[in-house]
Amino acid sequence: MALKIELGDGLPLAVLDILPNPVLIKDEETRYVWANRAFETLFDVKRDEIKGLLDKELFPNRHVAQCNGGDLRVLETGEVDEAYEEVFERDGTPRETITRKNRLTLDCGTTYLVGVMHDVTEVFSANRLLEEQSSKLRELVNTDWMTGCMNRRSLFETFETMDTKGGLLIMDIDFFKKINDNYGHDAGDAAIMHFAQVIKSQLRDCDLLARVGGEEFAVFLPGIDAEAQSEHANRIRSAVENNALVLKDQHISMTVSIGGTFTDDASKADLNELLKKADSCLYAVKYSGRNSYKIAA
Repeated sequence: MALKIELGDGLPLAVLDILPNPVLIKDEETRYVWANRAFETLFDVKRDEIKGLLDKELFPNRHVAQCNGGDLRVLETGEVDEAYEEVFERDGTPRETITRKNRLTLDCGTTYLVGVMHDVTEVFSANRLLEEQSSKLRELVNTDWMTGCMNRRSLFETFETMDTKGGLLIMDIDFFKKINDNYGHDAGDAAIMHFAQVIKSQLRDCDLLARVGGEEFAVFLPGIDAEAQSEHANRIRSAVENNALVLKDQHISMTVSIGGTFTDDASKADLNELLKKADSCLYAVKYSGRNSYKIAA
């Protein structure tokens, strides 16, 4: 028997065929009784072929339990259900939809479930692309392009979220200008990248490493005490001294000068002030011979 539903002033079901949204109608057993052309197009089916079928018979890969659970709830309570669904075309291609389902009871007492689907696959894909692009932009804004370390801006923003004691170190390559003069600016860039990698190799996962100047880097060591800070500084100093840059069969030796200071509570500390204190210690090391470290008392 053909489905006889009239809308408004006697408009037939055919009016639903011109809608761009897929529309489906099921009986009280959640079997398909009708679908419009947009539904046929989306799922590559014919309405006459799907009549009397359940979702599990029509869409083997669909999340049938979740879908049918919503159908039964609508039929039982009459509540409108609007939910995100991942549905599958007959060839298994996933589509992302938002489906709104209503219970329709005719004057004769027959009850149907009517669903209107909004295919949002392209919208979701565009949103994901925008999120990926935004993530990449945030990374570019917060990352030093040469070394992959945090930049100065990112260091300040991250430091503001810290609520632990810790040590701040600031360091740069000794006699860096000589590397540029003797080997060229490409070698200078390579030296900076090598320097960053050597520092990273001596840090914990929780430590913050940022490039804050040309060949100048800052490290915040959360959770350590002043004694451990000195041990970290000396370990970095030793690693730089003992790991020369190898560039085109040339071994370019480097040393580093390090200044540092300590805070008992990062959340109450002024990073600018900490950097100034550490920088003063750094210059004291430079003037006293380099390849060493000094931590502010």
